[in-house]
Amino acid sequence: MRGAKIMGNWRRPILGFYDTHVTRNPVPNHVAFLSDFYTWPITQRRSTQAQQLKQLLIHAARSVPYYEDLLRQAGVVDGDHVDLTRFSQIPELTRDHLHNEFERLKSRDYSTRPWYKNGSGGSSGIPVVVLQDRFYDEIGRSTQVMLQRWAGWDSGEPYVTLWGSERDVLLGTSGWRNRLSNFIRNKTFLNSWCMSQLDLERYAKIMQQVRPVMIEAYAESVYELARYINDHGIKITSVRGVVTSAGTLYPFIRNEVEKAFGCSVLNRYGSREVGTFAGERVAGEGMDVFTYTHLVEVVNERGEPCKPGEEGDVLVTCMTNYTMPIIRYRIGDRAVVGALTEYPTPSVEKLQTVTGRIMDTFVRADGSTVPGNFFMHFLGKVHNDGWLKKTQVIQTDYNSILIKLITEATPPACALEDIRTSFQRVMGDGCNVEFELVDSIPPLASGKYRYAVSLVKHPRMCHNYPLSSFVNEDKMAS
Repeated sequence: MRGAKIMGNWRRPILGFYDTHVTRNPVPNHVAFLSDFYTWPITQRRSTQAQQLKQLLIHAARSVPYYEDLLRQAGVVDGDHVDLTRFSQIPELTRDHLHNEFERLKSRDYSTRPWYKNGSGGSSGIPVVVLQDRFYDEIGRSTQVMLQRWAGWDSGEPYVTLWGSERDVLLGTSGWRNRLSNFIRNKTFLNSWCMSQLDLERYAKIMQQVRPVMIEAYAESVYELARYINDHGIKITSVRGVVTSAGTLYPFIRNEVEKAFGCSVLNRYGSREVGTFAGERVAGEGMDVFTYTHLVEVVNERGEPCKPGEEGDVLVTCMTNYTMPIIRYRIGDRAVVGALTEYPTPSVEKLQTVTGRIMDTFVRADGSTVPGNFFMHFLGKVHNDGWLKKTQVIQTDYNSILIKLITEATPPACALEDIRTSFQRVMGDGCNVEFELVDSIPPLASGKYRYAVSLVKHPRMCHNYPLSSFVNEDKMAS
């Protein structure tokens, strides 16, 4: 029986004891609370969200230099009083603010918190760095586990993660600690940045051997694997649910993956800067906003809240990161509102769909592909020590890539050659990688920025679901 409950899940009680009594891992308790929270009536959830938001705003007004005068001038915070009816008067936060106001965005007490840096290649092409703390990380991981359970998985059951790893590309290993952890938690990691035909064949065999209950993957990567499985008539009957992220889950992708694994595909939405903030509970019925941890707005060109069915720009407030509060952050995507709630301030309860950027897939000469987010991750995070401001990667031919760079300073010695070597390891030794230092990278006519552009024919996009059926030309280029 497809997706039947696996008998003899001996790992579950062991992991329960280990997390509770050995590591005192707070994630299971957070998962239990969040799972309960999202069953509450909407009025109760929104009341709790209002308290969460007020506490964050008071902290920001008292402890974060960037927000001290800003929140007072907006009429949002006055001492211990918070007026959430004026929340929309807070100026939006952008990637430029994260870059230019980094020091002033840090809470004065950040050094007393268990903080860490997190960076993103930036789906807009602008690398960003933020500070986050342990509670933010724990509650974020708990949200992801809750969504995995919505997909039908339970602790200790086998699952596969089809995700990107720069370490695996550069060093050929995921590290012994990760391998040990993956074994204990019954997790199999497959590198989505290695997707040749031989890799796809190997991944399909691993799926048959592991018999995963759940798959977590980049949308583009699991689509490539699903196409291979369907094209070769491979049978994988254990999967109960697939969770996708890091790319737009277009209908043709959902259909192909459902056909390959015979289960529902749930979409997850988030970013490195603010974490996971929305996800599907039921496939195809829109993404619930995780209102305990985030407040999400969708606004039109005038900054006014969009109504259900309307499309606009996404603003995100993360309510769990006190080390560097991120308030009304323009994430760089566009979405359609599914459901709107007025309290505590006009914000989104459910996103009908995300219509934002397409992560262009680059094509190798043999027809295999590499997701566009690979290139931005390497440029913005792996190879950037602060000298790189903005990038655009253009594939002009199967073996030709042009990288446009806007720099903050002169690239370090060997930096460009290191980038070229990394790209050639993925695209092939014969790939010609050229660089162009520019003063600006013009946006599209729509005003949006396209960071990764492939100008070559994509052999695996010859499906029966043309993109124009789902998004107009302007949105395709977002």
